[in-house]
Amino acid sequence: MRKKLKIAMLTAFYFPHLGGTERYVDDLSQALAERGHDITIFTAYPGPKGAYDRSGVTVVRVPSLWVPYAPYAALFPTKKLRAFDIIHSHAPSFFFANQATRLRGIPHVLTYHNDVYLADQFGFFKLPPPSKRMIEKYFHKSAQLSLRKIDAIVATTRSYAESSSVLKNQRYQVIPIGVHLGEFEKAFQRLHLESVRRNPQEVLYVGRLVASKGLVYLIQGAKILKDRRVPFLLTIVGSGEDSLLLKLLVKNLDLEEQVRFMGPVDQETLYRRYAEASVFVLPSIVRLEAFGIVQLEALAMGLPVVVSDLPGVNELVQHSGGGWIVPPRDPEALAQTLAYALNHPEERAQRALQGKEYVRIHNDWRRIAQRFEDLYFGLLEAQSPATSTLS
Repeated sequence: MRKKLKIAMLTAFYFPHLGGTERYVDDLSQALAERGHDITIFTAYPGPKGAYDRSGVTVVRVPSLWVPYAPYAALFPTKKLRAFDIIHSHAPSFFFANQATRLRGIPHVLTYHNDVYLADQFGFFKLPPPSKRMIEKYFHKSAQLSLRKIDAIVATTRSYAESSSVLKNQRYQVIPIGVHLGEFEKAFQRLHLESVRRNPQEVLYVGRLVASKGLVYLIQGAKILKDRRVPFLLTIVGSGEDSLLLKLLVKNLDLEEQVRFMGPVDQETLYRRYAEASVFVLPSIVRLEAFGIVQLEALAMGLPVVVSDLPGVNELVQHSGGGWIVPPRDPEALAQTLAYALNHPEERAQRALQGKEYVRIHNDWRRIAQRFEDLYFGLLEAQSPATSTLS
């Protein structure tokens, strides 16, 4: 029988900061803890130390200074990390990962979440193209150097990894992102018993309100739907620095009756939003979006998806048939596809069933956690052949 491992998860961001990496780290940590391992999350983002602790998972906040896209940790916990069997970093940023590579004798796994590509605009500020390219080039080159120091690199989709200039010529393996299916199945059944039914006109977006998510194009697509007299309601869940800009756009386009902003919501309310909508949309425009966990959650709740044709983001629909793929930055394509989805309920239902079944087979965190466990023990066995049984 395999021994209980002490695993250190290193991530620049964690709750209360909200995002895909934070969700991934929390879900993976929970799944590994349920398999009996001792997980400690080390993070630089300030927040209440114990607010997100759960059974088998501890959160340690590292006092930090900040520069764009990365923490500069003033008190990196080197001594504490020496007590762990495995270090599992999450990047970008690479600050924690680079510091951890100085610890010899502890296998180091890194999940590479995405390339750093900047949006053209941050709120009301437009980034000059030469500056944008220079910053991106710096991040890509420094990331390639950092990855050379890691024992095992994990990518979350093959299509994203194969198209990444950072992962080019790197050795990596693909382990998919998951959802806690049991929790979503219970929520779906509970809401069904409460007679919660889908609104045949509702389109749902869940995520941060930032330029990289393509919400400007989605709202422009909503204007096209309105002009063509397609009945719809667009529900936007989340918060972010573009919130004011997007609300002003909705007002200027006279869409206040068709588009509603709900802000951040708790998990139970989110389940209800998934259960009441008829189509989910993820209109991301740059490679900062490497997958989109929210589309997994939507499919787990029986909700078909419309997603941008970006590497990683498009792979779930390509493999599952659980929705439709549209070109990024294309309001017309978004409007046409959403109109088609809203007007074809039988096809919506069929695609939702296909997507839900695919997620059940391939994206259950219980199975994915086992794959990570196999990776951890493989690294430990390679390091110490004399103790390869690890019993």
